[in-house]
Amino acid sequence: MQIGRRLACLAACVLLMAGGARRGMASEILDRVLAVVSGDLIMLSDLNAARDLHLMDVPARELLPRLIDRALILAEVERYAPPEPGEEAVERRVQAVRATFPAAQAYEIALARVGFDEKQLRERLRQDLRILAYLDQRFTVQAPSDEDLGRYYREHPQSFTEDGRLTPFEQARPRIVEAATAERRQRLVDEWVAGLRRRAEIVEPSVAVPEAAQPVR
Repeated sequence: MQIGRRLACLAACVLLMAGGARRGMASEILDRVLAVVSGDLIMLSDLNAARDLHLMDVPARELLPRLIDRALILAEVERYAPPEPGEEAVERRVQAVRATFPAAQAYEIALARVGFDEKQLRERLRQDLRILAYLDQRFTVQAPSDEDLGRYYREHPQSFTEDGRLTPFEQARPRIVEAATAERRQRLVDEWVAGLRRRAEIVEPSVAVPEAAQPVR
């Protein structure tokens, strides 16, 4: 993360409190640190943004681990500086996020709720594209052998079944190649990220992540 981001997060380390004794209201936590990853902070607001803007398609309980992994990968990206994505690619990502909401107003409400403006969203999506470019450069795998393809086909019949009928192997072959290759590549990425975790200093305060509120739609 950039220095400005670190400083802003450090300021937020102190729990922000709303309300007060003058109004006789209970205090409310607005933001807090969920994890410190080699000096970079992951805030509750980061988790809320990933959830409410549909930036990570994972169950709520997996959001924090994924954000930790993302921070580790992004640090590697910053070290090796893959090519910057074009504005067209970033704009397509923005439009894809917009499309997850039923109306423009719901999108604007979600942005405001997590404390984002569109410039911040574009930066978040630009980082995601840089991560993808880096992973594409670093992890290339050979096409699976016929034996590997046959094994994948037998072990994942549900992926090649339509209307209750299993698609014949040769007909499904292009999809099998794509899926088997993606699985092999993801295994390599997961092993690499596990290594990053072992080498990194990761601190997760012993404060439970609150139950996810219903995302803004």
